[in-house]
Amino acid sequence: MRAGALRAAAGPGLGAVAGLGLLAVAACQKVPSPARDVLQEAFRDDALSATEARGHRLFLQRCATCHGPQGRGDGQNAYNLDPPPPDFQVSLARLSVAERRRVIEGGTASLGRSPLCPPRRRALDADQVDALLAWLEVASRPSAADPAAPTRAPR
Repeated sequence: MRAGALRAAAGPGLGAVAGLGLLAVAACQKVPSPARDVLQEAFRDDALSATEARGHRLFLQRCATCHGPQGRGDGQNAYNLDPPPPDFQVSLARLSVAERRRVIEGGTASLGRSPLCPPRRRALDADQVDALLAWLEVASRPSAADPAAPTRAPR
C-alpha cells in the first residue's frame, strides 16, 4: 500500500490525535527554570526606584566592566588594573555627593587619584549623572552586598 493510500485509509483524524498526544507529552515535561538574572533581580519594584534603576542600567553599561555589577570592585577587568577598583561600600562612604559627582564627570583624576576611571562629562547628561548618583547611594549601603536583603524601606 502506498503512503497516500495508507493516510486515506487511516483518515485525517489519526494524524491530529497523534499530534495532540505528542503535544500532551511535551507539555508534561518539566521546563528548566531560567538562569538567575542578577540584572532583573536588581530591578524588582521593591528594590530600586525608577531613578536608581536607570542609574544602575547606566552603571552596568559604562562602569561594571571594572567595578562589577554591584560596585564591589570585582568587574571582569578589575584584575588588570593597578590600583584595582574599590568596593563602593567602603570607598563611597568617604566621598561627599559633590565629590562623587566630580568622579563621574571628571574621572578619578579629578580627585587626584588614578587616571584609570575615565571622565564621563561629555558622555552623560545631567539627568544621567543624577541617576548614577542615586544608584551609587544604593551601592554604598551595606545591605546592597546581600541580594536577599531589602535595599529600601517597604513602601
